[in-house]
Amino acid sequence: MQSKEGAAPPRGLGELWGISGRGARGPKARHSTRDVGAAAVRLADRSGLESVTLGAVAAELGLTTTALYRYVDAKEDLLELMLDAAFGAPPTLGGPTWQERARAWALALADCYRRHPWLGLVRVTGVPRRPSLYAWTDALVGSLDDAPAGLDRMRLALLLDAVVRGLAVVGGGDEPPPLWLAEAIGRRHPRLAAELARDWSDTEDELRAAVDVVLRGVAAQEPAQAAP
Repeated sequence: MQSKEGAAPPRGLGELWGISGRGARGPKARHSTRDVGAAAVRLADRSGLESVTLGAVAAELGLTTTALYRYVDAKEDLLELMLDAAFGAPPTLGGPTWQERARAWALALADCYRRHPWLGLVRVTGVPRRPSLYAWTDALVGSLDDAPAGLDRMRLALLLDAVVRGLAVVGGGDEPPPLWLAEAIGRRHPRLAAELARDWSDTEDELRAAVDVVLRGVAAQEPAQAAP
């Protein structure tokens, strides 16, 4: 018999999915769940991820911290709402080949990280619950009908997401290391220093190069052989 634990969505996330969850008693809520997520995004854009607390988001909306629990149950749920608001709806993918559509997807995802640099620092544990993640993934896997038969669409989605997020966290070389650090790296790791000496300032070019490596590698994979 299946446990009833987790059968109802947490307050706030259910609204994003269009699922009726636990309602709050009392007068009609002044804000929507999406308002809460948008308020958290504004705070993070303005003052960094560390500024996003239940109290700060409540103040941004003109509420008390206690009143915010009408919309979310915990900080973890608030982070999910914030991520959903920051990523938003996925792009409409066009292009004559599956590689071009996959590349467009990765570039659109990277644009989210550029607009909200704190995104790469958010850590949410457990199974992701925000609709935008599944909508973005569905947009990509649904655009690959002309891909090779053996291509694992979910693997491609996970790889591209990891590449985009990884480059966003590193920063893509936007800011060169200070002189003392460059010299220290050169003394200890001369081969690496030679690689780092080239121009890394074109972050989109670096992303395209990384994405192309992934696309070539995934396309070259043979379909898994079935066990006898």
